[in-house]
Amino acid sequence: MTAVIDGTRVTPVSLICLPHAGGNALLYRRWPPGLVPCAHVVAHELPGHGARRGLAPHTRWTELTDALATQVLSELDANAPYAVMGHSMGALVGIELIREIERRTGRQPVWFGVSACIAPSRRVHEAHWLTCSREAMVAKLRELGGTHEALLDDREFVDFMLPVLRADFHLCGTYPAQTRTEPLSCPIDVFIGRDDGATANRDDVAAWADETRERCTVHRFDGGHFFIDEQLSGVLSIVKAALADASATRTECESWTH
Repeated sequence: MTAVIDGTRVTPVSLICLPHAGGNALLYRRWPPGLVPCAHVVAHELPGHGARRGLAPHTRWTELTDALATQVLSELDANAPYAVMGHSMGALVGIELIREIERRTGRQPVWFGVSACIAPSRRVHEAHWLTCSREAMVAKLRELGGTHEALLDDREFVDFMLPVLRADFHLCGTYPAQTRTEPLSCPIDVFIGRDDGATANRDDVAAWADETRERCTVHRFDGGHFFIDEQLSGVLSIVKAALADASATRTECESWTH
């Protein structure tokens, strides 16, 4: 199925969306209407999160990417283009998912979106999160913002979330950045909040350019770690334009090969 945007025929892209540590698919609940007709939004829940909270969260990257790639490929149209969007931890999950899909099928996405995350090569190793105290986790969540103070003061809520948060932060802290792979063959758009301490170092953000042979563009918005909700219209306008461009380019290339 194709659509026409500004006189250009494009094929809708399957946009795989991945949330932050402790988050779930609700982060992307307002995305589908804003991306019609460029994309079909597919927000994924990781084990232990959201609708899949009854499952144990993963603490090893190999197990997580293997399970996620199997799930994604079972739903992905082999004849349609796909793209990936990840917020914070979701960006790390996203690039590992892309590499696993390529390993299995030879396919790469037409676009990769990264939000609130420094480049993989710039991450600092942190191995203490699986055994961190409740107080340490609450302090980290306060630093990142995005969680209501009433919830952070609710011991039952924090205790309920601790296993998932510990697992997710452990994954982020032990990301295998030392394993170098070939750069991607798709453009990357990086979205950053100007007041987000986690991405305050511009060199750490700019290093995403090392992850692709194509263009890498950084977009800065007002707000902190969860600016993505507050600045939704601005983010979606960039995503929509990038997907339309990537899909139109792909359609044009296909027309030359037939």
